[in-house]
Amino acid sequence: MTKMKYDVEKVNENESFKPTPLLCSARLALALVGFFMFFHLYAQRIGMSVAIVCMVNHTAVLEMGGSDHNMFFGNTTSVVAPQCTRETASENSTSQLKDGPFAWEKDIQGHILGAFFYGYLVSQVPGGLLAERFGGKWVLVGSLGLSTLATVLTPVAARASYILLIFLRVLCGIGSGALYPAMHAMLGQWAPPMERSKLCGITYAGSMMGNVIALPVSGILCQYGFDDGWPSVFYVFGITTTVCIIVWIFMTSNTPATHPRISKSERDYIIQSLRAEGTTDVKTNLCQMPWSKFMTSGPVWALIVANFCTDWGLYTYLTNIPTFYREVLNFDIQANGVYSALPFLGLWAIMNISPAIADKLRSSGTMSTIHVRKLFNTIGLIGPAIFLIGLSFIDCTQTVLAVVILILAVTVSGFVFSGYFVNHMDIAPRYAGTLMGIANGLSASAGFIAPYVASVVTRPQTRESWQIVFFIAAAVYTFGAIMYCVLASGEIQPWAKDLNAAEVELKTSNSNIYRPKNGNIVLEPMLCEQEQDSDPKSKGAADPMLNGSHRQESKEIV
Repeated sequence: MTKMKYDVEKVNENESFKPTPLLCSARLALALVGFFMFFHLYAQRIGMSVAIVCMVNHTAVLEMGGSDHNMFFGNTTSVVAPQCTRETASENSTSQLKDGPFAWEKDIQGHILGAFFYGYLVSQVPGGLLAERFGGKWVLVGSLGLSTLATVLTPVAARASYILLIFLRVLCGIGSGALYPAMHAMLGQWAPPMERSKLCGITYAGSMMGNVIALPVSGILCQYGFDDGWPSVFYVFGITTTVCIIVWIFMTSNTPATHPRISKSERDYIIQSLRAEGTTDVKTNLCQMPWSKFMTSGPVWALIVANFCTDWGLYTYLTNIPTFYREVLNFDIQANGVYSALPFLGLWAIMNISPAIADKLRSSGTMSTIHVRKLFNTIGLIGPAIFLIGLSFIDCTQTVLAVVILILAVTVSGFVFSGYFVNHMDIAPRYAGTLMGIANGLSASAGFIAPYVASVVTRPQTRESWQIVFFIAAAVYTFGAIMYCVLASGEIQPWAKDLNAAEVELKTSNSNIYRPKNGNIVLEPMLCEQEQDSDPKSKGAADPMLNGSHRQESKEIV
């Protein structure tokens, strides 16, 4: 166990603390480095989606299959209005890609792209649990390190066997899946209550900027990069990610209490503001996780439902909309990297703007936490639903309007990052990583379900069939907004509060528990088993929260 370098002071109910500026702070440095960690996470993720176009010999695939078969939507021949001809599409096409070396049929390509999600589902909850128990810093290092290793080895695996490539993509997904829960666990210890939206927005906006930069850069590397182009996509992002991980190691720490360069005033502010809320940096006991409380908690289900509905809509946009443009509008948006990146650029912007507004509304007392979360979450779900319905009535003569609507829809969806996305830390800061893992893990299934539903509904490949897809997505969005408004909470839940003298249920078989003279309970949970020690004084000496100038004479409660 990492020993704390700072003796945490106990906070009385009436004790006040002075906020320290965010600018030039250690917590802002954490968020900025986290930004680049998530930037590279998504750069690696989107890199394969772009590179596979350059890797496949499309001419050979057509000759083998006899048609241009889409992995989700069958044959791409569209049933469109008379004025919507293939000449319209050719006018929008900007370039012709050369064939790559691999004659992978569409089903193989689908397995290669889908393998990421197999691993992504597996590591969500374990990532959160490990981060809460041992700290998020090294979980992030190990997770992104695994993903980076798999990325760098991708060209070698592809040239050897597509089965080996699929295996590496699963490993990449396993590494990527742990990042969000681990980062949530860290921010639960680093973000003061009135800065949560802001710090989360800065950190997670890196994922959207990763899409913005990786889309055009991957296309350029595919065409002009070294080693036949496409391998350079994986090598370049692998190298830059390694540099980012090294910076993360030297710049961050699991908690403010263990950070070697944080100022005392900032450290006191973070720790005391969290303690005033009822949260400390007590490490999670993996054998006493309140799983039944999770599954029977209305606020937790609000997070799960909102997360799933958001992902359903997002996958409808990102997976199905380009095919809608091709099949119904005859407009190949993927031929232009700028058009593909613009929705993510708008989403990145709103992820930085909306958290500042949300935190200002809360800190000024204009709105309570739960009202802010519900307002921003509703905007982020109902807004895209309206734009989806509008998009369904557009035909191939309005391609510019279609792109504008897509940009607005994805941009507005960013408001959820000040809604449900940070609500885990409002209701259960000490379990934020695990709750994120549960919600994000279950919601990742939308990545499989939404495309499948679309593939069934859009077999006629008409605008009317696509309207059904968009109305289903809009209904899912609306359901998520309503359920979140009904079930969500902005208060820390009773099962997530740290134990105190009035509530503690003593279980000495799993914890060393002390009651100093000031009345505060201090816990140092074990992993599963109680270490035997017959000398209470030695236990007190080993507890970092009882050392230094704040050590109190204590006795063990039995």
